[in-house]
Amino acid sequence: MVQEPQSFHEFMPDKVWKWKILEEKVEKVLSLHDFQEIRLSVLQDSQVLQDGITALIQGQEADTAMKGVLSLSLPDDQLSLLSLRPEGTISVLHHTARITNPGEIHRFYYSGPMFRRINNQQQMEFYQLGVELLGSESILSENEVISLGMKLCKTLGLNEVRLDLNSYGCFTCRESFFSDLNKYLEEHKSEYCNSCYRELSTNPFSQVHCANPDCKKSLQEGPHIYDYLCNSCKTDFNKVQKIQANLGNQYKVNPNLNKNFAYYNKTVFDFIAKHKGKEIIIGGGGRYDYLSALITGKRIPAVGFYLNLDSIFEIMESRGLFEEKDPEFTVYICAESPNLEMMTLQIVQELHSQQIKTIISPECRPAEKEIAIAKKKDCPIMLILRDDNIREGKILLRNLVKEEQKYISLRDTLPSIMLAKKAMQS
Repeated sequence: MVQEPQSFHEFMPDKVWKWKILEEKVEKVLSLHDFQEIRLSVLQDSQVLQDGITALIQGQEADTAMKGVLSLSLPDDQLSLLSLRPEGTISVLHHTARITNPGEIHRFYYSGPMFRRINNQQQMEFYQLGVELLGSESILSENEVISLGMKLCKTLGLNEVRLDLNSYGCFTCRESFFSDLNKYLEEHKSEYCNSCYRELSTNPFSQVHCANPDCKKSLQEGPHIYDYLCNSCKTDFNKVQKIQANLGNQYKVNPNLNKNFAYYNKTVFDFIAKHKGKEIIIGGGGRYDYLSALITGKRIPAVGFYLNLDSIFEIMESRGLFEEKDPEFTVYICAESPNLEMMTLQIVQELHSQQIKTIISPECRPAEKEIAIAKKKDCPIMLILRDDNIREGKILLRNLVKEEQKYISLRDTLPSIMLAKKAMQS
């Protein structure tokens, strides 16, 4: 990640318009690939999450893996049955298992806040996009998903993005790898910090973030699953590389590519971008054909990825990739006399019937102050209501672009505004 959030998100208008641009671009690309949006609850069943996260690990190691999940607690510190979602894949599989039939293909995506603990202590919220293709174990589905992730990154302006690829093999490949890795960890235990040793013992594919040079060195020198792949897994992995190369996607085989969750098999990947002179992971994913059967009893081959939207947003903002649209034509309406609420709202209602945006001043203030506010809000037109004018059936229309004003008939308010809008947009 680019940075670790220190608190929960609060997006204000100066950021929200940028988020909408990012989200609209993402949704447009996904719709071209026939991915359907689904909306998952932020609250998840703790037991369902535990079954998924610990699907391939047991005992104390499973308890360690669950410490990153933010669960809700009762006053007596007993854990409730609910947790804040740390990811979306497990929930998607549970929902899909209830609706899918053999042979069906489902393309889903979702986005929103996820929650985890950093180093089992600090609470962290982050925004994430999840994309899942369910029901196929073909090489084509794998490459469709990987290519889609690359296309999304490039559409958002991250043209230098590249792939890191690895393979976690199948159960046959893993048996020898796990055995040799456990022996290696035990023999080199003194070279690892407690945290890294515990994480790798829990999940051999764990994505450890350690600055200790001894840990890094030992990790690189130790066994890698890439060297244990069976002939079938090697053939499939070579196909993935060939297809991505022919699609023009830059990639690198990275035997040290690891993941936080142990449920992946075969191809795994990361999306790498540059930010502030460094290469960072902005997303990633892989195939997880075994997971559904382990947690739902129903086999659903699947492949998917996530994109860290916080990281991508920060990169886009630093590169000036958010272009603010020209201000929408907006009419500023104010009353300089009391008891004109009904008239004000009637005028607003009439303007809204023609999709004309308005800003209402809720206070009675001097004209100079109202004009200053209207200009600050980029409103080209003002309507000023005064009690004596209303009694005469007229209203003051001020053009803030030309710095001129005139009285118009109340019944001509909408036509006059429409005419002013047409003149300013021509």
